[in-house]
Amino acid sequence: MKLKQYGIYRLEDVTIKNFKKPPDEKFILSKWLFAEWYDLLNSVVEPKVVPHRKLTAGMCSGSVLEIGAGTGANLEYLNRANKITLSEPDKYMQRKLEPLASTYSKPVELIGNSGESLPFRDNSFDSVLTTLVLCMVQDVDKVTKEAFRVLKPGGRYYFYEHVVAEKFTGRLLQKILDPVWKWGTTGCHLQRDLIKSIKNLPYSKLCLSKFQFSLGIPIVIPNIIGYVEK
Repeated sequence: MKLKQYGIYRLEDVTIKNFKKPPDEKFILSKWLFAEWYDLLNSVVEPKVVPHRKLTAGMCSGSVLEIGAGTGANLEYLNRANKITLSEPDKYMQRKLEPLASTYSKPVELIGNSGESLPFRDNSFDSVLTTLVLCMVQDVDKVTKEAFRVLKPGGRYYFYEHVVAEKFTGRLLQKILDPVWKWGTTGCHLQRDLIKSIKNLPYSKLCLSKFQFSLGIPIVIPNIIGYVEK
């Protein structure tokens, strides 16, 4: 199959376009390990996550942008999309994502931009998606505003995220665990009030549900799922 040159990568132009490798960075062992082991670690809870992927990624249609695509766990559920763009700034995750995207049955565009700075015009996508990624970004409000900005009128931003607990005991436990959790996951925050950020968007319609996600041990994590419509 004919290949085209994009930057320093040689990628099949029928499946992957414009993959922008981030500037050279020093090797970060913790990030490399997290990316290498991510799918295996995630497989423990993935059976419980799948129904929520189907209610978010599975509902995305038309031109779809996923912010923070990671290793591509949502890709198989984007059946209703006719054009897919995956944004992933972590170079270690990119190495996992690229081979999967190259074998997908539909055209996939990979970009290395962060969610805070998307290289798209206003009103570019029918659907935008984040899945367990707002806990990892530098600026939640910037990401949610960017997600909303690139949505077409009538488009939907689907989200599935974990959030700060409501009760004092839950917040206290999250506060205690947060430093270790951030270290182990290379940046995941347990105490973010994502509901506030989402409700601050100038949406025409909001659908949001909150539930307790059980890990199968005496620990539950508050989660939210839903969408905002532009």
